[in-house]
Formats: sequence, structure tokens, C-alpha cells
Amino acid sequence: MMDDNMLQYAHANRVTDVPQPFAPDVPDRAEQLPPSLPRPRISHYAGPSQGFGEVSHHAENTLRRKTPNGTLNAGFEVSAQADSTYKSQQRPRDELYGRGSAPYAHGAQVRMTFSEHQLQRQRATQTVLNQMSTNAWSTLPSQYLPHSFPVMDSMLQQVPMQQYQSAQAYYNQSIPCGVQPSFHYVGPTASGGQGAGPYGPYWHDGTYVPYRAAAVRDPRHYPQPVNQWQYAPNGHHFLSSSCGWPSAGSRLDNAPQSLHPQGHEMMSGASYFTGPAKPMGGYALQVPYVLPPTTVHLPQGPGRLQSTRERSYTAKLEASSEPIVDYGSKSPNAVQREKAFAWALQQYRDLLAFIQHTKRQQQAMRHATGHPPVPHRPSFFPQPPRLSQTRSSFAVPQRRRKSTIHTDITARARRSSDPARSRDGLDSQGVKVCDDDLETPRAQTPAMRSPVQGDKSADGDIDYLRMSSPQSNEWHENRPRALRRSTGSYQISPQPRPHPQNNSPPSRATVALSFITELCQDSGWQWTEGMHLGGCLAYGLSDYKKAESWYLQVLDQDPEHLEALSNLAAALLALGRKPEAERHWVRVVKTAPSHFEAVEHLVGMLCHDHRSRDAIRVIEHVERSLRYSNKSDTPSVSDRRSECSVSNASRSPAISDVTDKISYDFEADGDASMSDWKDLVGASEPGFGSSGFAIPPSDNGRILALIHAKGNMLYSVGDNGGAAKAFEDAVLIAVGRHFTNVQGLVDHILRVVTARLYNTKPEQPARLSHDPLLLTPEQALSTAKACFPALGELPFLKYIPGGSTGMQRKAIISTTSNSLLSLAKIFQDGMSNSSRAVGVTPLQAGVRDILALYYLSLALQPSPSTANNVGILLAGVPQVARSAHMMQKVEVPGVVPGSGIALALQYYNYGLQLDQHHAHLYTNLGSLLKDIGQLDAAITMYERAVKCDGRFDIALANLANAVKDKGRISDAIGFYKRAVEVNPDFAEAVCGLANALNSVCGWQSRGGIADDGGRRDRWHVDRNGMLLDARQPGATSSGWIKCVVDIVEKQLVDGESWGRGVLQPAILEKMLLQVLILDGPLEDAIERQDSLRQVLMSWHDQKWEGARLTRLVERATRRISWHRYQDLHVRKQRRTSTSYDRPQLPANLSVPTAPTVLPFHTFTAPMSPKQIRLISQRNGLRISVCTLRAPWLPKEVYPPPLPPSPQLRVGYVSSDFNNHPLAHLMQSVFGVHSRKRVEAYCYATTASDNSIHRRQIQDEAPHFRDASGWTAERLVNQIVRDGIHILVNLNGYTRGARNEVFAARPAPIQMAFMGFAGTLGAEWCDYLLADETSIPPSTLRPWRRNVDVEDQLADDNNGGDDSSWVYGENIIYCRDTFFCCDHRQSAPDAKEPKVSWSEERARRWAMRRELFPSIPDDAVIFGNFNQLYKIEPTTFRTWLRILARVPNAILWLLRFPDLGESHLLNTARQWATPDVASRVIFTDVAPKHLHISRARVCDLVIDTPECNAHTTAADVLWSGTPLLTLPRYEYKMCSRMAASILKGALPKNAEGDQVAVELIATSEEDYEEKAVSLGKSLLYPPGSQGVGQGRLVELRHMLYEARWNSGLFDTKRWTSDLEDAYEEAWRRWVAGEGGDIWLSDIPRKES
Repeated sequence: MMDDNMLQYAHANRVTDVPQPFAPDVPDRAEQLPPSLPRPRISHYAGPSQGFGEVSHHAENTLRRKTPNGTLNAGFEVSAQADSTYKSQQRPRDELYGRGSAPYAHGAQVRMTFSEHQLQRQRATQTVLNQMSTNAWSTLPSQYLPHSFPVMDSMLQQVPMQQYQSAQAYYNQSIPCGVQPSFHYVGPTASGGQGAGPYGPYWHDGTYVPYRAAAVRDPRHYPQPVNQWQYAPNGHHFLSSSCGWPSAGSRLDNAPQSLHPQGHEMMSGASYFTGPAKPMGGYALQVPYVLPPTTVHLPQGPGRLQSTRERSYTAKLEASSEPIVDYGSKSPNAVQREKAFAWALQQYRDLLAFIQHTKRQQQAMRHATGHPPVPHRPSFFPQPPRLSQTRSSFAVPQRRRKSTIHTDITARARRSSDPARSRDGLDSQGVKVCDDDLETPRAQTPAMRSPVQGDKSADGDIDYLRMSSPQSNEWHENRPRALRRSTGSYQISPQPRPHPQNNSPPSRATVALSFITELCQDSGWQWTEGMHLGGCLAYGLSDYKKAESWYLQVLDQDPEHLEALSNLAAALLALGRKPEAERHWVRVVKTAPSHFEAVEHLVGMLCHDHRSRDAIRVIEHVERSLRYSNKSDTPSVSDRRSECSVSNASRSPAISDVTDKISYDFEADGDASMSDWKDLVGASEPGFGSSGFAIPPSDNGRILALIHAKGNMLYSVGDNGGAAKAFEDAVLIAVGRHFTNVQGLVDHILRVVTARLYNTKPEQPARLSHDPLLLTPEQALSTAKACFPALGELPFLKYIPGGSTGMQRKAIISTTSNSLLSLAKIFQDGMSNSSRAVGVTPLQAGVRDILALYYLSLALQPSPSTANNVGILLAGVPQVARSAHMMQKVEVPGVVPGSGIALALQYYNYGLQLDQHHAHLYTNLGSLLKDIGQLDAAITMYERAVKCDGRFDIALANLANAVKDKGRISDAIGFYKRAVEVNPDFAEAVCGLANALNSVCGWQSRGGIADDGGRRDRWHVDRNGMLLDARQPGATSSGWIKCVVDIVEKQLVDGESWGRGVLQPAILEKMLLQVLILDGPLEDAIERQDSLRQVLMSWHDQKWEGARLTRLVERATRRISWHRYQDLHVRKQRRTSTSYDRPQLPANLSVPTAPTVLPFHTFTAPMSPKQIRLISQRNGLRISVCTLRAPWLPKEVYPPPLPPSPQLRVGYVSSDFNNHPLAHLMQSVFGVHSRKRVEAYCYATTASDNSIHRRQIQDEAPHFRDASGWTAERLVNQIVRDGIHILVNLNGYTRGARNEVFAARPAPIQMAFMGFAGTLGAEWCDYLLADETSIPPSTLRPWRRNVDVEDQLADDNNGGDDSSWVYGENIIYCRDTFFCCDHRQSAPDAKEPKVSWSEERARRWAMRRELFPSIPDDAVIFGNFNQLYKIEPTTFRTWLRILARVPNAILWLLRFPDLGESHLLNTARQWATPDVASRVIFTDVAPKHLHISRARVCDLVIDTPECNAHTTAADVLWSGTPLLTLPRYEYKMCSRMAASILKGALPKNAEGDQVAVELIATSEEDYEEKAVSLGKSLLYPPGSQGVGQGRLVELRHMLYEARWNSGLFDTKRWTSDLEDAYEEAWRRWVAGEGGDIWLSDIPRKES
């Protein structure tokens, strides 16, 4: 029933029951629009839902973008896609970003933006609403509303081309069988990791919506030449054309001329005039009436009563050169019935269009009046009849016997959809309508009877004449119908029929049904096609029981009438008799699998019932049954098996799993249902079977769409492997089955595009580079032409008629582009999320191959979503294109022209040219701008994304991160809350909100963690802001802090399976060769190989497999570097060049995801030791895998440096060589180094701020390199050229870190200190610098050697359930504190003359009076100068208790940030008395030099136990102020730092030891008691002028005097100890020794 111009049903995949305020009215059909009509670019979508009418949150299958503030999902978007008509005109706009920047315009084409289109549609709708008082419904010329043409995008969304139907809207296809529901946007455009995925032609809840199309193949069903018709003089309009006829002189079809066979012109020779019509909805239109030259009389029939309302219609027969005959197709009766049939057919079509239009008006009215739209489901509208090609429709058929020959039935079905049987090769296309009568109460099947018996017309004013049973029994086989004859005319007695009350389609359809009834009566109820059309009209008028009777009457005449059987099923479904409908459709599908219409209906109904698996089996039955093998033409589909996956998931075509069997036994049919293809109609056509299925080329698009839809459904049920196979099969079909698998296609794309790009022959590149092929958008758009030069288009289109603009060809191109995008997206998801890679074997070269698929998809159909996904991939590609100078038109600071980042910017902007309201493009562009330091521009992009979609959770979270970086904490909290409100399970938003609230002490509903009996988190806060004790019986974890910890725990557990199953036998053997080539004697090689094989085999398919493999590769790399040094400088021997090859990660190992909570965030989160360790390890592994996959890494390991001569070359890499605490603490170190022992190289990765700190480091360091604009490759190569022996990481996991440099292993020894107070958990960090206070030995991993591969095998660094240890790195334990503080060299008062203690006491009192003039002299000042994020409820409660117990004390805090002040003051009022709350005082943050100076005003600084003061602790102790601290956690270095710093500031004697006992608490209670005791001991007698008494005064005096000699402030001492550590570490490395280093065991060397 479908011909070559029918759009594939997969275009109907939209969510109609999720009303969207931005959903425009769009065409039902992907029609060819005039060039002057704009095409809107669609960006809005409706996401998946748990139930009908409920919009759910975005699904995200995602790559995760790591930003300085966290790791966010990249926006994998698959929304509306660009019209392929314009693909040659798409150019990326030149501007990078900017407010109000217009898109790049090319040529004279007008491109309507989404907002412009939306505004146009709203205005049009408002016009309709303003004029709805007019009851008459009239027709519109060409269409009801202005054309709109949504673009189609990706596997998730193949947008049906929807339009109010008119005569020419069907391009000469005369029968619509349904009206499409309103267009809605199908999500998701971004992935949140919830497991939802691509949405194809099915509902957002997973159900499938097929494209409902139909065709009338007989050319007499097409609109006839109008010179045969005349406007009825009596006022009846049933012989006039109805809606949408063009004005005089215009063509009646707006399909391209190429759609019509040569020599055939539809409506040729037509003449028209236009007459007035009643306006409807404000449209004052001219309805054309057609003037025929003849008159037709319709007299009453014999034996029938005349009605006073009856009219006679007379028509003179048209002059003809042939004699007039009584019978046959040219007899007067036949001609008149032909005309009546064609007119009734038009009324049915108008009726369907009217139904759709009315529902749109109702929805628009509800929207205008503020009522929510009513969601609709589409119902099926029946297929109207076809006329046989082999006989006149007016020769009364004989009653046919039911045939048992399957091929005859199949041939009959094929004739119904064979374009070769049509005169012009065109057919009609049906549409769906949202129908509220779908749930009509079940009715019993009536007996066979006249379909009009006992029924009323739709208007209810005339009874139809009943047909008696005897009349029915008079039917005989071969009984011809006698046609009455009169001279020059013939008479047909019409049944008294109603005048149409108006010119509305329902009224005209009622008249048409009455007239068809008369003609059927005159035929003796043997005119099958007329009865079939009567059933369609009755169905359209919602008289489903009457429709059922009509179809049963047809089936009584012809039991094998498949169209009637299928339409009967539709009627039964409307009557609520779904099982019967299903049974009939199953019968049709099993009888004729090529009856695609029944297939589509059945699939749609199954998916509506959430039976996607059954729907998949139906599609697989069709595939099996139609599988075609012609060895001289096309290989059998069953012979082609993809290498894309090794899973046993559903393969297209393949049999589904045995489970969840449907009630019908499709599987039993086997492949033998159609064995003799020669009997099929169309088998002799050129291109028959070109799809791999036994169908003519006109149906190629439909089978392609079925397979594509199968992929969508498989994805929706979580079968990514099966979905990938289905999409792969769709792609292979479209490219002509010239490749055995998608990898072959990818290689072909890369080969031909590379040859074209570099002007070489395609056969020249013998070996494709694994580097991604970097193309600009302009270059990508020519991919299709390069790949298929013979045709310049898809090979699949070779046999498809219609020219380049034909609708079926465009639909095939769209489906192919979507399948490519879908397949690429599945591979891309698998790279970033191992759980989504199950059953999907990655492509050979990962990003390179995925990009190739995207390039071809983009070339076939330009899409903003494809551009978005390409941008995500390119943003992570570090290489630079060879033609870089041609690739970047706009200079962007910090962006290398031709780099992956530069091209990503181009693709994002190109996508925005296609759709200026694409929220995900704005979001990802903003993330990229933020990454390259353009924070203000990034905020602008995020704001635009939120403006496009106010409920886009990723954009909201990213915007929150960005404004938080600008210090707008309150705004950030608001955006985070909006994101969480939209998606409560969005981990990044939940954790971001928690961090933001914590930073300002917004603890309401914080809850807490009750694990470990409250040892980690003692005091919780409920929703009212009140305290709860976690030590009370029955206490449980709760609140948003529990949400954060739960999220992390789940992510960590999921991460244990990363890489599981990767170590296949072939990869295992390759790994053996890589890691055992050097170590051990040759005679032991076999034994060591067997031992290693056993270990690797034990790892296979176990937890931690990916982590263990990655660490093994890194350890082997490190070991090979050591052997290379030994060979060059110790053994003085040479090996083969391959001996130093860099070990490679398995190609199928994806990049691991990092937990949402970053390592730095664990400082203030109540995490367990294991959680803290694993968070760091996951981040380290992600950095390792990304770096080891970098294309710039050389084949061999980096050459080792020359031996020291005599000094070691030590490199310091940091982003903080500016006005930053690290520079304050270490600014003198690099110049203080002994040039005989260490030669310092500083690599600054940020640009200079021209501060005194930057200038000092730059001036004093022997070598200072500004690497702020360098790529990782350049920085690594420079380190190697500088011959660095030891490379120091001064960032760790802090903002600005360049950890990828360390992951590349450019130096033999790599260590970290000062930048990050915790474990890095990475193989690329060999040592941490610490002391026994900051890192107790009890927290170390038991295995400490860390030298060779055997250590890695024996080590359980990334496995096991031991939760007690944290640090896997070797530790260098310092003699004194590990903390470096340069205050003795650089503090403001260090360069002044030393003052006496009495002078210092007087200066301190004067500053106290200046800062706090209103407090009494005897007040005790407790203070804390940390950022407020370090305060948590347990600590603040303790502080309030201290104030309550020391009534003359105040607590001095900083507005750090401002918003925290109000929160803490409100909390103090809730938890304490007004008096206590009033003694919490805030001041502004002071500049660094004033901050150090005014710290002396405090009497006692009380530290934050959760995360100690670090630099601030050193500042306080330099001022002489005592510091009380609590190392709350043994396993958290950040909570033990202040104790280490304090010990370093104390004198190394018994007094110092005693002070340490007094100022370092052992518990929360001890902390409180020590503070109260010290506070109460302090007295300021009246008039003492600051001369106080008590223990605090003594401690202050001691600290003030000891600062000049303490180890903490002795930078030279600290540097000398560090040099000792360097030399010992180098000695051990050369000797092949491992383990921790205790400097106390090493004699001190004098510098």
C-alpha cells in the first residue's frame, strides 16, 4: 500500500502526550517546500517519562566533562536535526561568541530561527482563537497554516514532517489513512546517567509509534483531470473540490517535477475558477470550483421511493472518439461511479485533515485559556480501498475462494504497495490522528449484514435504506451487475440524502457516505472498493461499528482482502477490542510480511502496551521472512555478521531472546515463509532485493526505518549491544552492503577523506593513523561525496525514484544519518561509561573512528546535535591538525589554531548557526570557554542555555559553578537548587549544592552520617536547623550530606567494574610481551612469564580489572625507563630499539569516570578512609588513561636524563607561582637551593600576575619557564630536554593542576608536596613529603617497595576490601615538620628591626583597641581565620559551648564569604542564648600583610578540626598567638596539618613538648576543655594596658621568641633537608631500591 514517495514510518517518533509550550505546528509530511519558506531549527524536547503525560528528567548517557569545580556530564544531545536540503549551505559562523551575534548567513536562503518560528505560529494560533466564533469550516489554499519544516535529528528523534493536509499536500497521492498528531520534541538532549537513552519512533515511556501510511495504487484514485467536472447547480458541493486547491493556473501538486513519470502530468489541462467560501478561523479564502463541460444525471433507481429532498444530478457524457458502451471501465455507469468514488475519496481525506485541525484548535484554546493541554494518543485511521489494475473497478467481482497459496496472498499484498502498478509511480500516504474515542466500550462482532442496516447518517436526519437478507442471498458467483442504460445518460437513483448543514468536512463526508451507500446498493453489494471506502468514511465519522460492518462485508466478498482485514483491526481497536485487532494484524503480518502497514500498526499497538520486546520480535519476523539472497546480486543478510559486538544480544536481523515470548509463534515460521521470490510482484524490477530483503526498491526506506526503529527500541530496553547491531545493519544497508561491518565503513571514510584532505590517492595510505582525523565543519560536510564519488550520494538511493529532492530519498538519508549518529553515540557512551559498553565492542581506534561516523552523519544531514557531539570529542583531543593555519579564523587566547579545542569551538558555533536556541550547544561551549579561562564568556553561554531551557539541569549546574567562581555564592545556590528541583538524582547538582551550602554554613537539612557511631560526624542538623546527636540509639544518616555520601559510594562501587572483561586472551599475551621484555635473567623468562600469566588470568573478569591493568602498564613504563638508564649509564650496553617501546593500554579499555566529589571536597566531607582513597585513585586513573592514550606520546619511553654532574636537576611544576599561599610559603626556596646539590627548574603553568611573589621566584630560580600557554606535549618535551631527575608536583588535585604532565612520566622520580594535603592515589606519584604527625605510618598501605612489575602484581593497591589504609605512595618522612614557611625571610615584620617583648605587647594592645574599640579590656578573644567552609556543625557547637563557659570571651570570625555570616549568626541564635550569640563577631578579610599582623590581637586561635588551618596556622604562629588544634582523623592529612605546623614552631626541648600537649587536643571533649581552661586562665587587670596574666600569656611569649629559631620558619633548614631527601631518593632509584625514606636515619649534609 506504500509507494516510493511514502515517508518511512520511523518519522512518527514523537511524544504527543507530553504537551510542550514551545511545540510549533509542523507538517505531517516531509514535503518539499518552496525555497522561500523558512525552516525553523528545533531545540526543545520532551524527555522520557515514567507515565503518560508526565515529563521526566533528561536522560543522559554521557561523556563526563571534568571542570575545575567538578565533573559534569557533557551534553549529548539528539534533538531536531537540520534539513538535508541545506547541507551544502551550512557554514560555521566566524564569530566565536558574543551577545546578539547573528548566525553566519550563506546565500539568499532565509533561515527562520526557532523563536521566530514559534512567534509566527503563536500569532497564527492567536488569529484562529480570535475568530473562532465562526462556526463554518472552510478550506485553505495549499495548507491550513503557514508551512513549517522541523529538522530531524539523530536516532533519538526522527521528526515526522507534519502538515495540515490538502490536495497537493499529498503530492498526488490520494489517500491519507490518518492524521498525524501534533509535533512534540523528543528528548533527551543531555545525559544524566540514568540509563535512559535514544528515543526513536516511540513514546517517551518506551512505547512505539509507527508511521501510519497508506496508498491507493490504481491511478484512478488520484485526483482526476478537472475538465470532467462541474459545480453542482443545486448548491451541493460534493462534486466540487474541497480543500486546498490552488488558484487558477497553478499546479495541483507541489511535489518536485521529478516525482512524476515522464510524459505524465497530474491535472494536465485543468481549468479553474475560484468562488467565495465562508471564512474559518479568520482565514478569508477563495475556494476553487472546477467547471467540467458535461452534466451527469443521477436519477432514482427502480423500485425505490422518491424523497421530496432528493435531487437529480445530470451529466452529459464527455465527447469521445470511442463508442459508448454499457459495461467496462469506459461505460457511462463506470465513468460516473468512478467520479463519485474519487469525490468521496477526497471527502475522506478532507475529513481526516479537519479532525486534526479541530484538535489543534482545541489544544490552542486550552493553552490560551490557561488550561493544561490534553495529551492524546494516536489512533489508526483505515486504509481506503484500492482498485484492481487488472480489471475495471466497475466489473462486479466474483466471490473468491480463500486461497491457501501463500505466494498468491503475498503477491496480492505486494500489488497493494507496488509503485510499478501505478500509472505515475505515486501513491498516497496516511497519517495518524489523536483520537479520544480509542477507549470506546467493547462491542460484540455483528453478524454479516448490510453495513447500513439500521444505522443513521452522521447528521441523523435521514435513515439509510436497509438491505434485506434475501437481497444478500441473491449474490452468485460470476453474476454480473446489470447497468441501466439511457440515451446519452444513465440514471442512478440516489438514496434520500441530507443536505450538508454547512460546508464542513464532516457534513460532506456524511453526504459522501450516503452516496457511496447508494452506489454499493446499485452494485448488489458486490462493489468491493466502494464498500471499503464506505468503511473508511464511517470510521472517520467515528461510527466504528458501522465501519466494522462495512469491512466485514468486504471480507465476505473477498476473505483474502488484506487491506480490509487490516482496517477491520483498526476499527476493532477503536471499539476497545484490542485482542481481536491484534489477532487480525498478526494474521496479515504472518500472511504477508511485506504488508508494512499492518506491521507498523501491530508494532505501534504492542509498544503502546509496553510490549517492546514483542514489537521487536514482529520486526525480526519481517526481517527473517523477507531475507533475500541473490548470489549474483546481493549477499544474504543472514550471512553478514558484524564484528562490532560479541554479545548474543539481538542482532538485526536475528531472533530475540527466548524469554518474554509473545502469544503468536512468529519464530516457528522460520525462513521458509517466502521461498519463491520470482512469484512476487516487483521481483523483476531493477534494485529488487538491493536492501538485502525481498522487497522492491520503493519499500527500501520502510525496511530501513523498521530496523532503525528496532535499534531505538532495543536501546530503550537497555540492550545497547543489540541496538548497536541494529543501527549498524541500517547503516550497512544504506551504504549498499559494500562493507561487512561498520569498521570497514569507518576505514573507508578515513582513507578517502584523508586522501582528499592531503591530495593523495585513497589506496596510498597502507596503514591508517590512530590519530583522530581533524576536520573543520566545512570539510566534514563533504565527507559523503568523498566516500561515494560514483553517485555522489548513498548507494542505497540508486534505485529510489524521485530525484535528489524526493521525499523518500530524503527520508532514507535522514534515517541513515540518524543511524550513524546513534551508532557513534553508543560507542561514545561506551568510552565514558563501562556499564553502557556491555555487549558493544569498541571500534579499533576509539575517538578517531567515532569521529568518522559523526562526519558522515553530518554530511548526510547537518545537525546541531551531531555538531555538539563532535565538539565534545574534539575538546578532549590534544593534537593539532596538519592544516592548522587554515582552521581557525578567530584568534582565541590560549587556544592553538587547529587544535582539538579550536575545532570544538568551531563545531559548537556551527551547531548554533543551525539552531540558535540549542541549549546543549550553549552549555558545552560555555564549559569549553571556562576550561580555557574565559569565565565571563562561559557565564554568558550558560545563561543563554538556561534562557533556552529553564529546566536544563546541566546548564543550571554549570552556571552555578561558574558564578560561584566569580564569588556569587548566593546566585550559585539558587541555580543549584533549580537544577536539583528539576532532577533530584543529578549527582553534580546535588554535590554542588552541598558544597555551596557548606561553604556558607547553610546547614539546614544537612543531616549527617551516623556510621561509626558518630565518630566521623557527631552532630547532625535537621530540617529545622536543630542539632541531633549521632551517638543516641537509633540514630541514622540523613539529609543532603547523606545524599552526597550515598552518591559517592554508588559511584565508587560502580567503578570497581571498570574494565571488567577487557583482558581477553590475545590482549593478555600481548601484555605479557610488553611487561617482561627486560626484567630478570633470560633463563627465568619462561617461568616468570607463566607466573605473570597466572596473575593476569586471575584478574580477568574480576573487580578492579581496569585499574590493575592501567597500573601495570604504568609500572612497566617506569621500569623500562629504569632499564634504559641502566643500559646507557651503568651497564654501558645496547639493546634493540623495540626494547624500550612504551607498553600500551588495551584498545578496548574505556576512560574511567571520576566520582562527582573531587579529592579536594573530601577535606570537609565525612568520608571513610577507603572512600577518600578510592576517590583519589579514580581521579588518578582517569588522568592516566587519558594521557596514555594521547597521540603525542612517543612510541618509546622517554630517554632518561644524564647522571647528576654533580647536582640533581629538580623541576617544580605549579600554577601558583603568583600571589597565592603556596608562593607566600615557598618563594625563597628555589633560590636558597645549594647549587652544588640541586639545580632548580620552575615551570609556571599560569601567566604572571606581576606580583612581588612571582617576581622573586622568577628572579631567584636558576631556571624559570613560563609555560602558561604550552600544551602538555610541549611541557613534557621541555622537561625531558632539560634532563630533569626529579619532578615535583606543587598542585596535586587543586585548580590549575597539570597532572597529565606527570602521567606522561617525563622524569625518573616524581613526587608531590605542599599543594594538596592528601593522597594522589596515582602511579605517576612516587613520593609524598610528610612527617609522622601529618601522615601516621598506620595509614600506609602494607606493601611499601613499589619498584618493579612484581611489586605491582603482589600489591593490592586497587583491590581488596581493606579499608584502613589511605596512602599507597612512598613517604619521605622529614626530620621536623614537612611544612615550609618563608615568613622568617619574607614576612612584613621580618625585615624590620627586632622589637622587645614589651614593645610587641604594647603594639598588640593598640591594634586590639583599634579593631575592637567597644569590647571591655578584660575580654578574651578567641579567633579563627579560616574560610567558613572548614566549619561544620560539631565544631560550631563546641565553639558556642566554649563561649557559654567563658562569659567574658568573644569569637572573632571572618566574612569569608559574606553570606556565611548571616547563616552562622542565625544558627548561634537557635543553638545558644542571645548573650552567647551576640558575642560572635565578624570582620572583613584583610590583605595578606595586615592579616599576619593583626593575628596577634587574638588571645587564642581555635582551629577547625575537620580541616585544619594550613597557611593560616603558620601566619598565626608567626605572630606569636597560641593555636589550639585537634587532629580529628588519623587518615586525613588535612585534619592533622596544624598539629604538624605547631610542632614545627615550638622549640625542640621539654618545654616545647609540654606546649604541644597543651595545644594539641585528643578528642572533641578535650578540645573544649583545653579552650575553656586556657580562656579562663587569662586575666587583664584593670588599667594593665594589655599586660595580662595566665598560661596564654606565657605561651604567647614563648612562641614570639622561638619563631626566629624554630624549624618551621627556617627555610634554609627545610631546603637542606629536602635536598637530603632528593639525593636519597635518587640513590635508591639508581640502585633499584624502594620503600619509604626516613630522613632521621640519614646523616644531615651541610649545604
